[in-house]
Amino acid sequence: MDYALWCLLGTLYGILLGVIPMAGAGTAMLLVFSFAGYFEPNPYYGLIFLISVIAASSTADSYTSLLTGIPGASTTAASIIDGYQMSKNGEAGKAIGIAMLDSTFNGIFFGLLAFALLPFYAPIIYKFGVPELFMFMTLSIACVAFIVSKNFWLSISAILIGSFIGLIGIDPQTGGPRLTFGTLYLQDGVPIMMMIAGLFGIPELISGFHFGKNRPAPINNYFAQLFDGFRTTVRLWKDSLRGGFIGFVAGMLPGVGPVGDMLAYGATVKAHPDEKFGVGNPKGLAGCEGANNAQKAGSLIPTVLFGIPASPFAAIFMSMCITFGLDVGNPFMLEDKKFISLLGYGFVGATILTFFICIFTSRILVKILQIPYWIYAGIIFAIIIYTCQSVTGLYMDYLTLACCSALGMFCYKFKISRPAILLTYIIIDKWQNKLQQMNTMYTIEEMMTRPLFLVLLSLVLILVYRSITQKNRGIDYA
Repeated sequence: MDYALWCLLGTLYGILLGVIPMAGAGTAMLLVFSFAGYFEPNPYYGLIFLISVIAASSTADSYTSLLTGIPGASTTAASIIDGYQMSKNGEAGKAIGIAMLDSTFNGIFFGLLAFALLPFYAPIIYKFGVPELFMFMTLSIACVAFIVSKNFWLSISAILIGSFIGLIGIDPQTGGPRLTFGTLYLQDGVPIMMMIAGLFGIPELISGFHFGKNRPAPINNYFAQLFDGFRTTVRLWKDSLRGGFIGFVAGMLPGVGPVGDMLAYGATVKAHPDEKFGVGNPKGLAGCEGANNAQKAGSLIPTVLFGIPASPFAAIFMSMCITFGLDVGNPFMLEDKKFISLLGYGFVGATILTFFICIFTSRILVKILQIPYWIYAGIIFAIIIYTCQSVTGLYMDYLTLACCSALGMFCYKFKISRPAILLTYIIIDKWQNKLQQMNTMYTIEEMMTRPLFLVLLSLVLILVYRSITQKNRGIDYA
């Protein structure tokens, strides 16, 4: 019963934050740091709360995209193209029906696919030795840097920036300070909370002021249009399922998940070459909304299995779980049946709860969207400041957040991959450790006899080669 209550609370909280423009799962998860102490008696309460927030915000953030043309999060940008046009055409209720049923169906299907199969991944994980883990981390960095970003040198810059920040602290090999510039504050490294808030939270809030004057489209004949949207979604099940599959696969690739909706939308357009999109075509909305929740489920797979977050929200999830004492990324966690079952029950349960809550409270949610943007942006900003300064309570907390925010705004403006910086920052210590272990335990000849290592190495080389030789490839994350 207690778990059901925390699932409900996480769902309500996720819906509230999901509806706020430019917030989404990342900001919702970030703010959980401010009350993380409530989960100390039972870390599994925190786990089901977090997974419920992810599922609920992933569905609710469609509202702001559909009704105002403002991205609820980076993963719902594609919904604006046809969804917002449907609302302007007087079909807001129909657009909501398509988005809700589409997200719910794919959230349930791919959520079960992701979490139900987690225990069966254990034999595969145990085949990863030191060389394979090193190369998998290298592949993760290559994916986030070279697939999403358009410029090779900007990708390299993102990796170098993330590496520099991630190496700040105590050197695990020598035990001495590294890149701390003589300050005791930096001996523990740059707090991940500061990095995520600075790279994503603050820049997204500031960018939202660009859309501050947008007002939600009116909803007429709500339930009639809503059920029309349901019927349309059932009729367009192929577009929905295709979008969900693309979002699920994209979610598992570090850095690619946030543009999974765009990839799904592009696939939908290609599947219907004779139709016009961008004018309120329901097929365009069905295709990209199918990727939304599925992407979230996919992103958690490498996070849970390897401790390599595939997206910013997954990085927060991993950090929060570690704070609760749940060693995410450790293969032994796959033997914790309670951990696995709560992931699945929480994600699927919150997805179903969100569907019914959003359907029957749509008019209330629209009222929230009518609040001037600067009000809830200011509230979120204040909570972020409060949460970040509580790391040590020193003035250096403010300075660190300011520096991380300046870096985030700089990268946002000049289109340097922020996910690449974050991922490199998180895993650079592990990457360096595996490199040293590999050099002492294996010869080059031995590594060349390991098939999985060679496969991963080949994928890294292909990504780097295509990045160097092809121009205008990739997707602009910013």
